[in-house]
Amino acid sequence: MKLHHIAVAALFAAGMVQNAVAQEGERLPWGALKAGNKDGTIPAWEGGLPASASPAGFKKDSGFWADPYAADKPLYSITAKNMEQYADKLSEATKELLKRNHGFRVDVYPSRRPVNYSQFFIENTKLNAAGRCKTIENGEAVTGCFGGTPFPVPKNGHEAMWNLILVNKGASSWTYGQGWYVDASGNKVMTAEVNNRNQNDYFNATLTAEQFYAKGGQYFMNNNTYTAPARITGEGNLQRKYINPVATPDKTWGYTPGQRRVRLSPDAAYDFPVATAAGAMLYDEIYAFSGKLDRFDWKLVGTKEMIIPYNAYKYLAGKAEDVMTRGAPNPDVMRWELHRVTVVEATLKPGARHVVAKRRFYFDEDNPDAVVVDAWDANGKLSRGTFNPCAWAYDKQAVIHGGTFYFDFGTGAYYNSSILGSYKGLFIATDTVDADAFYSPDGLARRTQR
Repeated sequence: MKLHHIAVAALFAAGMVQNAVAQEGERLPWGALKAGNKDGTIPAWEGGLPASASPAGFKKDSGFWADPYAADKPLYSITAKNMEQYADKLSEATKELLKRNHGFRVDVYPSRRPVNYSQFFIENTKLNAAGRCKTIENGEAVTGCFGGTPFPVPKNGHEAMWNLILVNKGASSWTYGQGWYVDASGNKVMTAEVNNRNQNDYFNATLTAEQFYAKGGQYFMNNNTYTAPARITGEGNLQRKYINPVATPDKTWGYTPGQRRVRLSPDAAYDFPVATAAGAMLYDEIYAFSGKLDRFDWKLVGTKEMIIPYNAYKYLAGKAEDVMTRGAPNPDVMRWELHRVTVVEATLKPGARHVVAKRRFYFDEDNPDAVVVDAWDANGKLSRGTFNPCAWAYDKQAVIHGGTFYFDFGTGAYYNSSILGSYKGLFIATDTVDADAFYSPDGLARRTQR
């Protein structure tokens, strides 16, 4: 039996169910089941957190969000000694960290469902689901989709992946964070301090779907400028990503002070290592997955209950010295919860090249950005893992997306792409820019030259 078939069989043995056809009213507009689970360990969705929520300590547009669940206590903890009891609800990467690091533990808190999307998001999600949104180009692109979840009840792996690619991070944001790398001995180094601005016109409420496509369908524009360490200060890069990357390929530009010019970076894709991650993160692992879908076969496996990082307010406010410990994140700052997830498996196509031969993605049903990824090399050995701990920006009705953890099980090192607590934090929809000028090679040059 081939590795793929073995993996799928194991998933179903571990509690997997295929996406069932729910009765009208059982699903929320974004596709999640409204009801809790039969054990009562996953609650029903009861409206989420209101946009007016203001828990103690919250300061609007401060860069951080106060934890609305700070009074919660862990229900139980999972360690290397008792992990087998929970094995069917843990990702392979989580189990690997528990095996390797006996000080690591998974503290499981009561499950909370804070997601409460805006009316703009919900109305557009309904239009997407009604047939406006379709995959094209063999699933590698979409058309008609705008403003909401593209495929609330995905029918295949491509549709599920577009739900992740087009997740709601808000129409625009500034992220001020630091990238940190920890080697196998526990030595940690700050590899990048970065000002990161995103424009996500897919969620721009001042546009219509027709206007979004008339502007070229750029769903994501991103600019990074580096302020530390000294060796990369003044560098920067720029990305433009398109809703049809087959017709209009994504582009990345880079600026280095030594060359004093902005240049296209054609290698910045797929499994090319990100320089500031010391090899621990690949370009198509940014935001858990970023880039074209063309090198893998994508299979929608089903849904299951999983223990995943969630409501990560404490982690997102943490400083590097609080978060980055030897071998694994500090369990004292991490919060884990039981949630229903959609499972997608990616298998490298015959003849395609990539350091990863198989990936398994787990997306939360309310917030597809709360994702965990397992990855195997060509020998079938677990080689990489990804955790994307998120929280909900209650006042912005969008996801708080901080740094993602990338684990390289071959070296024992790991990397976090953006520790917010060590810098200024995250600001969602706090300003506007002339996007065409700001996200241009000339704009990058103006902001980076020194």
